[in-house]
Amino acid sequence: MFPALRISARQPRPITTRSIIQVKKATLLTLLALAIAGCSHNTQQQPGTVSIAQADGQVEVVHDPKRVVTFDYGSYDSLIALGVGDRVIATPASVPPYLADKSGDLRDAGGMKTPDVDTVRSLQPELILVTGRQGESRAALQQIAPTLDMGIAADDYFTGVAHNVNLLGQIFGKSAEAKQALATLHDKAEKTRQIVASSGKRTLVLTHNDGRFSPTEQPVIYSLLQAPRTLPAPEPQAPDAPRQRPQPLTAEDIAAASPDVIFIIDRSAAIGATPLDVATLANSQLASTPAAQAKRIVYLDPPLWYLSGGGLQSLDLQIDQVLAAYR
Repeated sequence: MFPALRISARQPRPITTRSIIQVKKATLLTLLALAIAGCSHNTQQQPGTVSIAQADGQVEVVHDPKRVVTFDYGSYDSLIALGVGDRVIATPASVPPYLADKSGDLRDAGGMKTPDVDTVRSLQPELILVTGRQGESRAALQQIAPTLDMGIAADDYFTGVAHNVNLLGQIFGKSAEAKQALATLHDKAEKTRQIVASSGKRTLVLTHNDGRFSPTEQPVIYSLLQAPRTLPAPEPQAPDAPRQRPQPLTAEDIAAASPDVIFIIDRSAAIGATPLDVATLANSQLASTPAAQAKRIVYLDPPLWYLSGGGLQSLDLQIDQVLAAYR
């Protein structure tokens, strides 16, 4: 609870920039504390089940399910971190390398955007975990087993991560472990944020796709770790507005922006297409940028950053990769 307000007859103190910053910081810390604590609308509906609030209504999930199909690698790595990764019986075949040693016995559940509904049905799962990438197949998956959307909003990233981890902790009887893991991860993220945000190094995040580069609103780098920007943030869009893809940038555009740090996420490599030719890029006009001259062009792990994220292990690894560029 917030303390009660005292009304005084004295003249109020003027509002200063410092006071506004203090209020914003206190509010942010309060929200993060609530997220780590696991505040939610989920309830223990009846013995053996948990009622989970979703955008399209309540979903009844059996407590501590033994057969889980997940299309969200972040959820999978969180389940491993919580000690219940063995409950996962199937994922898409494109398992990121950081999970490869855990995936030997998993069944192939189909593509990230094209789940094999028949295979999933044959596995008789008790729980299915999805993200927005499975949107067109979600209705079919919901007919098989309780299906939870584990997508995370980009503008309040750690709160979304904490919500998902706490949700998994509640379902699998690992709430205490979830809160402890989140507290440790939040401490690491905050220490890294202080280094990154105060670095003064103007940062540009690019996604490579088939020879083209597009600026990317990467939430770990810009929202969670608050890296200084090279380009201004895009104008906010209404929730129901059609998604607008950013315009590709040429090498000349990037050189003119003069970033101090460049992060590149190679989508082509992540999906098995022709990867970025690093040698050609090194000899392009990007060589004149402060980022290139200071050896701060960072090629992020493509599967980790494009296919995964939002889990206890994946976010921990992502923070490490970002921090290395600012040391």
